[in-house]
Formats: sequence, C-alpha cells, structure tokens
Amino acid sequence: MNIFLTWDSSGIWNFVFEKMSDKYNVFWVSRTGQYKYDLSKKEEIEKLANHLKDTEFDVLILNAWMWYFWDFRQGSIENYEKIINLNLFANIMLLQKLNYIPKVKIIFIWSIISKKFMKWATVYQASKFGLRWFAWWLKQEWYKVHIINPKIVDTNFHPYNLSLSKFPETKIEDIYQVIENIISWEEKRFEIDL
Repeated sequence: MNIFLTWDSSGIWNFVFEKMSDKYNVFWVSRTGQYKYDLSKKEEIEKLANHLKDTEFDVLILNAWMWYFWDFRQGSIENYEKIINLNLFANIMLLQKLNYIPKVKIIFIWSIISKKFMKWATVYQASKFGLRWFAWWLKQEWYKVHIINPKIVDTNFHPYNLSLSKFPETKIEDIYQVIENIISWEEKRFEIDL
C-alpha cells in the first residue's frame, strides 16, 4: 500500500512515519522530507503534482500547516498570506492537480481549533475552519474523506506558550491509531475529534 503524507509538525510525524513505514510504502513531503517542496508556494505545488502524476497512492494524509499567535492587528499581510496558502490553498491546489483523487482515501489531520475559539489565533483559526468545510464538501463528491481533529498534541512543540497549558492534550498514539482504523475501514466517520 502506498501512502502519501504532508507534514510540518515533526513531533507528530516522526512518530507516525516510523510506525507506518514498517507496514506501508510511505512517501512524505515537507521542506526537509523525502520530497522537498515548500507547499506554501504555488510553483512548488505544481512541481510536486507533476513529479507524482504517475504514482498511484491508496491514501493521502494531509497535515502541512503553519501558525502564528498574536493580536490580529499586529500580524503582517505577508504572514497571513503564508498561513492561508499553506493551511488551506495548498490542500485545494494539490488535490485538484492529482486527478486520481476519487480512487483514494483522503485523511486531513487538522485541529479542534477549527471548532473552538482560541485567543490570538484569528487567521490561523480561519484557515482551519475553511479547510474543515472544504473537506466536508469533498466528502459530498468523494466518499473517502476523513478529518481528524486533535487537541494540543503531547509533543515538545507547545511548552513555551504557557497559555496553552489549560487545553487538554491528545496522545500521538491516538492519532496514529485513528489513521490505522481509517485505512483498515474500522473507522468510517467523516470527522473524528480527539
């Protein structure tokens, strides 16, 4: 089985990749991954789609994202554009370019933030909300679409931000298990909150 994976959160994906690569052929994309592409740039997505056009995948796991936390007025348009491009537009463009999409399972690893309010994350949350509804409408066209919404994940990604300590955590192992359950058809729900 061939699995395609985009990531930015190394704490989650180092674990998931190591577990999955024991059982599947896993191809991953990040700025430092097996395929080195910056998915926040349209021309890089074009190159990637062209590179993969003859490769058949069974599962696409999409998790590339970025965030900034600050007062909305303090953020720059350039950084807001990066957030929207990577978190939302990159997924839209990549899936549109890979024309065999109806044959595969699509798993978005997103965030409970697409459904909850967190102060200082206005544009980040907007991108998550947009992706959640993009996934929902894809589900209406292609039935093999799932979205996983973890809470704060138990990695070393967040400790510097003490305000996050009040949020419950999701275990990396739970994310991996839900992915496995989707792949094996044990999990059929569109949206899984962890």
